[in-house]
Amino acid sequence: MDTKQDNKVTMLQTVLLFLAGAGKKLADIVRIGKGRDALEGLVGKIVQAGKAQNKPTTGVTLTREEVKADAAKKGEVLRLLAVTLTEDDTLRAELKTPVSKMEQGKDDDYVKYLQAIAAAVGTLDAEALEESGYDKKVLAGLNTDLAALTGTAGAARQIQLGTTAATDELPALFGQVDVLLEKTLDPLVKAQKLSLAEEVAGYEKARRIIHTAARKRARFAGTVAPGAVVLVYDRRTAGVPDPTLGNRSGRGRALRFYTADSPTARPTAGQGVLVKHKTDLHLESYARLGPDAEAPYLLAVLEGIDGEGRYVVQ
Repeated sequence: MDTKQDNKVTMLQTVLLFLAGAGKKLADIVRIGKGRDALEGLVGKIVQAGKAQNKPTTGVTLTREEVKADAAKKGEVLRLLAVTLTEDDTLRAELKTPVSKMEQGKDDDYVKYLQAIAAAVGTLDAEALEESGYDKKVLAGLNTDLAALTGTAGAARQIQLGTTAATDELPALFGQVDVLLEKTLDPLVKAQKLSLAEEVAGYEKARRIIHTAARKRARFAGTVAPGAVVLVYDRRTAGVPDPTLGNRSGRGRALRFYTADSPTARPTAGQGVLVKHKTDLHLESYARLGPDAEAPYLLAVLEGIDGEGRYVVQ
C-alpha cells in the first residue's frame, strides 16, 4: 500500500478500537454495531491484500482444497456458536449440518453454507458471544477464506495472491469502506449527538486521517526504571499497526512489552512478550501482547538486574 492508503488504514483501525472501547455505547446500537462488524471485515481484507503486495506474483500460497479445509475449521466453530446462541429456530434448523459434511459436497453449496454461517454471527447477541469466548479473528479469517474461494474455481486450481492482483483489489475494497462510512456509519453516529454527545465527538476525532510523510516510520523511545510501568504509546493515536519492539538496554536487562486497558496497569503472570537486550522483535499484530486484542495502551516493564532500561518501538 502507498502512504495515503496506509494512513487511511490507520484511521480505520482507530475507529474500530474506539467503537470497541470508549465508543462502545455507539456500537451497542444495533445498526451501528452491524456497520462496525462490516467495517472490521473490510479492514481485514485490506490488510491481507496489503501483505500480499509484498509477495512475488508467482508465489502460490494454498491450493483451493487447503483453503476449503481451513475454512471448514473456522466455519464449524462459528456454526456451533450460532446454533447454541440463536433464538431463531429457523436459523438453527438451517445450520444443523456439520460443516465437514458440506465440505464433501458441491463447491457452490459449501461456499453458500459458509456464507450463511458468517451472516448468522451478525445476528447474535454481542454480550452472549463475548460470554461464549467468541474471537472476532475467526470470523475475519473465514471471510478471507471465502473471498479466496469465490475468486477461484476448480478443485485443483491454485490460489495465488500476487502483487498485481492485490494492487488491483485494494481500490475496490477502499471504495466499499467509503460507502459504508459515508452512507451508514457516519450518519447513524451523528444522529446520536443529543443522547451520546461525548461518544459522537470521540468518533469524529477517530475518523480524522493523520497524514504522514512517505516512508516515514513512527518511532517511540524512552527509559524504563526498575519497578516502574512505562506507557510507550496509545495505539489509537500512534499509527503503528505492526510494531517492532526494540530493547537497547545493557546486558541482563530484558523488557516485557504488553497491552492493557489502563496506562498504569502491571502485566499479569506470563503476559506479553519478553525482549532481551540489544534485540528487536517484529509483530504483525498486538495479539501476543494481551488477552484483550482491543486494549489500547502499549506498556513496558524492566526485568532482570537492577539499572535503567531503554526501549525503541517503531
